[in-house]
Amino acid sequence: MGLASFCAVSVSEVIDEMGIERLLRKYQVGGGASRYHPVMMTKLFVYGYMTKVCSSRMLAKAVRENVMFMWLSGNWKPDFRTLNDFRGKLLKGVMEEIFVTAVKMLHAKGYIKLENYFVDGTKIESADVKALAGILRERLEGLEEGEGKKN
Repeated sequence: MGLASFCAVSVSEVIDEMGIERLLRKYQVGGGASRYHPVMMTKLFVYGYMTKVCSSRMLAKAVRENVMFMWLSGNWKPDFRTLNDFRGKLLKGVMEEIFVTAVKMLHAKGYIKLENYFVDGTKIESADVKALAGILRERLEGLEEGEGKKN
């Protein structure tokens, strides 16, 4: 199994384990065309962010052309407007929490190293990986402390 497929399977597994009830509650059944399942859409965004496929148009293209995205989507092909609406309306306010939790779970399982992921857009000039890992750990600890204060 290649690295990309291993990562896609790992992301799928972690998102399934997370239990994203808060997101599912926001995804209400309503009129109009059938909706895409919110867990599948979330998997696309998390895997997309981890592989630097971030824009809705790039995700829509990846779902049509990239086997790993096709697998994650169950071969459904949401267009960029659907992806953009989902991110803007339903993931707003919860995407950072979902992504951070997924990265933490993947790291805890030994699937990824924290040196490879940025949570808050911090730019590091140096190529010093140890310093980068320390900064990322501080950011994650800060986010954890913020979660503790909310509870």
